[in-house]
Amino acid sequence: MRFRDLRMPDSCHGGSERNISVPFKVNMGVLSLSWPIFFQLAFTYCMGLIDIWALGMISDAAAGSVGSVNTVTTFVLMMFSFMGQGGSLVYARMLGRGEIKKVQECYFVALVLHVLLGVVMSAALFLWAEDVAGLLGLEGQHLAYGTSFLRIVGGSCLIHSLGAMLGGVMAANGRTRAAMFAAMFTNVVNIVLIGVLVLLPAGPQWGVRGVALSTALATAAGLLFSAWLVFRRIRIRFRRPADPRQVKAHGALLVAFSLPTMLEPAFWQAAQIATTRIIAAVGEDELAARMYTLSITNMIGMVSSALSQGLQIAVGHLVGAGDLDRIRRISRATRLGGIAAASVLALAAALSSHWIMDGFTDSPEVAEAGRLLLWCGLLYLPASSLIMTTASSLRAVGQVNYPALTGILVLWGVFIPLAYVLSLPLGLAILGVMIAMAVDENLRALLLMVRWRYISAPQRAGRLVKEPKEVPSVSV
Repeated sequence: MRFRDLRMPDSCHGGSERNISVPFKVNMGVLSLSWPIFFQLAFTYCMGLIDIWALGMISDAAAGSVGSVNTVTTFVLMMFSFMGQGGSLVYARMLGRGEIKKVQECYFVALVLHVLLGVVMSAALFLWAEDVAGLLGLEGQHLAYGTSFLRIVGGSCLIHSLGAMLGGVMAANGRTRAAMFAAMFTNVVNIVLIGVLVLLPAGPQWGVRGVALSTALATAAGLLFSAWLVFRRIRIRFRRPADPRQVKAHGALLVAFSLPTMLEPAFWQAAQIATTRIIAAVGEDELAARMYTLSITNMIGMVSSALSQGLQIAVGHLVGAGDLDRIRRISRATRLGGIAAASVLALAAALSSHWIMDGFTDSPEVAEAGRLLLWCGLLYLPASSLIMTTASSLRAVGQVNYPALTGILVLWGVFIPLAYVLSLPLGLAILGVMIAMAVDENLRALLLMVRWRYISAPQRAGRLVKEPKEVPSVSV
């Protein structure tokens, strides 16, 4: 389905709600929803790279200090992003059923939740920025750099929270292209502000503080642009529930869908920190190779992530509309497409590994380790794509807890112990970590596929759309 076909009905513009069964056509193509999401993710990723480059122009100490505290801000902002995705799933299901008034009330309740959480996190990071930077081991000038950055960027968490909420609204309404333009606009503003506040010889040259202000102000500009898109361009209405019980019901529903979606990446991020410590114990060359190759594998992962988010939106609408046959078909096609794309890109990266690593480093040892890591991508990147797309299908039909619990248990029960044993006691070094990662990704993919095949079997599939109270399944 073409993007211009995703028109909102008059009810979403504040008009009549008569004779509306679904808010717009549900036969949207996953690709038409996914490619703008990919570019949105890429623009967000590039914004971080530009910040790092600007900090490197200031000094290595500035880049290293901000890189340390950035683990905290990245974690918090990632939570807002997944909270917005959880809300988007709720909106999509309501829109698929044509429940216009209900979804408008849900928008309002979600806005309140995002404001409350954003205010709390902004205040905490602003007030305790120095303490957090100190806990990360920063001292002296490094502590000053880290505190300055964290106080400004962390203190602007409310802006990020509201941006994630509006992004979820646009995505649920099929307006992924609009969200992409918002991310592009934010990126452009950030580049201009860094040039003016940090790099321009005639400018104030505010250093780390200038980079942080550029990021915060660009995010604020992106939020204003997103608000204009939602309220003026797309004309989506927010409605305050008249009954306080509805506020509680909508809030409980949003939390039920969002909390598991937020917990899994939180534990995943913690697992990445543990993985980094294991690789650091293996050797400095392997750690450097890991950091370099992540920039490549993360880009491949963005393709799978975009497909999974597009699939989640489409399936959410189809669940609301009750179209079980199309849910199964579109999920299967997207899974196969994601595996194929990840396999092709991983193979291309592996075949280009000499050229890629020569561009990153002059060290033969680092380059050799990096080439090994890129070839190992063939063992786990296709499975990673299968995990993302299958988990999106499960979440879209209300199975929000199973993917999260499976991810947490396998990551910490299988991957981390296996990575440690294979790499250090058994002496396989970085190859041991990659083998453990392949076991982890393929095992999780298998468990999720078994679950999807079970609940989507013809004799049980009818339950997927018969959820009048909108309570997500908690069975595992």
